[in-house]
Amino acid sequence: MSTGAIGNVGVIGLGIMGSAYAANLIRSGFAVQGADPSASAREAVSGLGVTTYSAPGPWLAACDAVILSLSRPDVLRAVGADLERLLRAGQIVVETGTFALADKLALRDRLAVAGITVLDCPVSGTGSQAKSGDLVMMASGEDAALEAILPVLEGFTRLVQRVGPFGTGIRMKLMANHAVAVHNAAAAETLAYADALGLDREAVYRLLSTGAGQSRMSDLRMPLMISGAYRPATATLRMFEKDLDLIETDLASRDRAAPLFAQARRLYSQALADLPDDFDTAAIFETF
Repeated sequence: MSTGAIGNVGVIGLGIMGSAYAANLIRSGFAVQGADPSASAREAVSGLGVTTYSAPGPWLAACDAVILSLSRPDVLRAVGADLERLLRAGQIVVETGTFALADKLALRDRLAVAGITVLDCPVSGTGSQAKSGDLVMMASGEDAALEAILPVLEGFTRLVQRVGPFGTGIRMKLMANHAVAVHNAAAAETLAYADALGLDREAVYRLLSTGAGQSRMSDLRMPLMISGAYRPATATLRMFEKDLDLIETDLASRDRAAPLFAQARRLYSQALADLPDDFDTAAIFETF
């Protein structure tokens, strides 16, 4: 249940991740207001007790914390302008998305002028993990603000890991997504090899889940590869492409070789070109 003075939470963006945040916060005892332009996204959570709106509005001023779960940098900038106009000094904004550090810094600096604190708190986990609250948050920013809203963050995650000053969170997230990209590709290649060997797919999955070759990605995504059930996605090819772009750009800026990631990136690009972009990233298996 919620503790302390915070009881009213706003969530902007009710997609795969944001809707899971809102649902888990309701279950944790918070009052939740949410905004999304999609009527279907609003309907999906309104039955759970979330009060929904089509856009940010004056209702945000009553929120003790505002969580952002947005898909694109241009949307982040537009929402930032709304928050600057609608929030009051002293409110706390939790930015959970995967964006370039420069975009997050721009939001932080813009809202700081109005006395609003922004925290950089991306999460590691798939959409299905988000639904069950099985997310790890990489929380970065002002310690006092993090401490004040810790019950909120714990209300929709499994672990809140404080990683340092603002911006450390997104750097951790890029590193984590690098591992996700490579491990997911490895799981797909392994299953394709198992097919070539004439092995039973379910037996292969059971063995990998308990043996030395086990990984969280094989646990989560190999069942989707086996069944070919790529909808609804836990993370879409379209969404993950944005994350891969950020990692690739960051690696290039550091003149850092990443041959495994480079090969995996080619496979994701092929999958995105050949398959519906709302397929789960497990669909990389179809490139083999």
